[in-house]
Order: sequence, then C-alpha cells, then structure tokens
Amino acid sequence: MLQRLLRLTVAGLIAATGTVAVAQPAEAALPHCNGAGVYTSTWSGAPGATAWIPAYVTSTFNFNCLLIRGDHNSGVGELQRTLSYIYGQNLGPNGVDNDFGGYTQTALRNVQSALGIGVDGEYGPQSRDHICWRWTGSDNSCIWLNNNH
Repeated sequence: MLQRLLRLTVAGLIAATGTVAVAQPAEAALPHCNGAGVYTSTWSGAPGATAWIPAYVTSTFNFNCLLIRGDHNSGVGELQRTLSYIYGQNLGPNGVDNDFGGYTQTALRNVQSALGIGVDGEYGPQSRDHICWRWTGSDNSCIWLNNNH
C-alpha cells in the first residue's frame, strides 16, 4: 500500500510540474571557494615551492572547491593572477579584481581549451589539477599541484 501511494505521489508531481528531478553531478556537492590558501609542492620538480590557490577556508584549507561567475574573493584573485601572468589572458579593464565576471570566465575557458580539459568556464578540481599555478613571489614561473605534467 505504501509503495503504491509513493508511486501515485511521484506520478502526481510529474503530472503537476511536468518535470522530473535529476541528480546533479558530484561536483555540485563541493563547497564554493571562499578565499585562497598556500599550497606547498611535494613534486620532485619543485619541492617546497609554494603557490596561492583558491580554497574553501575554515580552520584549514580545502583546495577541493568551486568558483563560478559571480563569486568574489581572494581565491578568484589568485586564479586571475595565474590566468593573466602565466597564461597571458586578458582580464579586462579592471585586471585582477577578485571578481569572477565575464572576462575571468572567458579567460578560464581559453585556458581550459588550451589544456585540453572540459571547457565550461567554471573552476573546479579538473581545472585546479591541470593549471600551472603562479609560483609565490614570481609573475612568470609556475608549479603544478602534482607530477602529472
């Protein structure tokens, strides 16, 4: 009886709204980056090198986070610095302004395309792992977060 009631309820909801809820990708469960944190390289090509990268900041740094258009924080600024200084991308008249707007989205899409990864103009784990991050204290040197490069 309960199972039949549940089926009728679901059928009624579909009929009333004309839609079916679809599960979102696993990335949707990730927090939005709300700042930046220092990553220290353990890769043998650059041991001990540091880079500021977007992070979800609480009492620790969680580098497994998302940035999308409309976000505004220091993590966006670090992404912008890397897009501009390392990849030569145009960030518009305001340059590095910590605001994930249209110029930042276009710059990220350009870099994602050049790196051969999914092009969506959103920053997440795939972009994080493929971008060569601006080395702290340098505008033209970068490090990867792993040794896959």
